[in-house]
This record gives sequence, structure tokens and C-alpha cells, in this order.
Amino acid sequence: MQRNIIAVAVLTGWLMGCAPEPLADAVTAEPAASEEALETDARTWGAVVLPPGARVYGRPITAWAKEWYRWHFRVPADRSPMLRLEQDCDEDQDGPVYFVPTYDLDTTYQRTCRVPRNKPVLVPLWVIINDYPCPDPSFEPAPGQTLEDFLRQGALDFNNGTQDLVVTVDGRRVDTRRHRHTSGLFTFDADPSLVGKIPDPCLVGGEQRGVTDGWWLMLQLSPGEHVVNVRALAPFGAPIDYTYTLRVGR
Repeated sequence: MQRNIIAVAVLTGWLMGCAPEPLADAVTAEPAASEEALETDARTWGAVVLPPGARVYGRPITAWAKEWYRWHFRVPADRSPMLRLEQDCDEDQDGPVYFVPTYDLDTTYQRTCRVPRNKPVLVPLWVIINDYPCPDPSFEPAPGQTLEDFLRQGALDFNNGTQDLVVTVDGRRVDTRRHRHTSGLFTFDADPSLVGKIPDPCLVGGEQRGVTDGWWLMLQLSPGEHVVNVRALAPFGAPIDYTYTLRVGR
């Protein structure tokens, strides 16, 4: 049975009266060949939305989405920005890509993060993880079905219920249809203190496997303040609206 779809990055949502007209990315760039090129683009455009096929430090966005989840589950509950809006977004971040944290306890919130200059920034828009094993004994693949297919199908089926996803970067619309990413099966190791606090009934506080699906933006930002707003209607019917203010060092 598919019961364990966890919306770890809470999607913003607003039920609209009609479907919006598709718009091209407000600010886009081809995959940059070097850090210098990315920095130049960011200075020119302010906020560069990297294309979905971009490779950042040699890795695709799906690989960085897996790393985001490993980080998400690694930070103990008493320091987790997923559980504390006032917590420093930079908690336990030392990699080449800056991960914007979600807030898992509400569907409407505002968060401000200080971002190091020249780091690519990964922003979760509406993302979920389907993880295994689970205390629910019925949460198992069907006979002959691989674990990866089981988890992927559950994640896709759930996320297909997302409606009217509207995302702006510095007030300009992004065509989110191009930025949905589904991972393969990967392993993460959750801190035991998160069990029962992060809304994931299958979290066991140790090594687990999962598949993530959802919408991500990889950004390159110039120094100064940038605002990402996300709105949509979540698959479970909640209207969600959150804003990330990203203050990039000079």
C-alpha cells in the first residue's frame, strides 16, 4: 500500500479560478562553464534560474536534491531549521551548494536566510520523499515490483495532485513545469531526535532508503536581497503560501 507520502518541503499553494497562462522563465541561463561565468551572469541579471538540465559542480540537480534530503535529516531536532523558523538556515552546511531549508510545521510562513556570496542556491518549491522501511507492515512493494518503482510511483501519484503552482523570483514568474525532478533510490541517515517531530510516520532514526519527487530551483544570485515566493494548492487540499528572503553577502 502507498501510505507514506511525506511533504517534507511544504509547498505553497493558492487555488486559482482558472489555469494561468504559461510563461517562460523570467531569468534563465545555459549551464555555465565555470564559477566565473555564473558570477558574471548573476551580476548581470541579479537572479539566474539555472535550466533543469544544468550540472552544478559536475552533478545534476537530482543529485543535489538527494544531498538536500541527507542534510535535512542529518541536523538534530534542537538545531533543525526544518522545525525552528528562527534557526540559522546555514546550520551544518559546508558544501559547495547552499540549501534553503523548509519549515515542516506549517503551510504558511516567511523565512529569511543569509546566503554566502557566489554559492549556487538550491530552493525546494514543493518536494516530497517516499521513504522505506516503515513501521506500517502493509507499506511494501507488490510482488515482483522493485522498491525503487514502488517508492517512485507513490511519490509521483501523490505529487500529480498538486494544483496551480505559481513561483516568482524577485517578482518575476518562473515556468515551474520545466523544474520537476524525480530521483532514483538513495540512502539517507536520519538523526533519532527527529522521529515524531518531523511529520514522517516512516522515519526510524537511522539508515533508510527513499525516492524524492518535486519542483526545485537552482539559482545563482547576485549580492543583495532576493525574494522567492511559492503558492499552490497541495495534493491534500491545503492552500499554502511561503516566502524565502535570501540575503546574499557582498
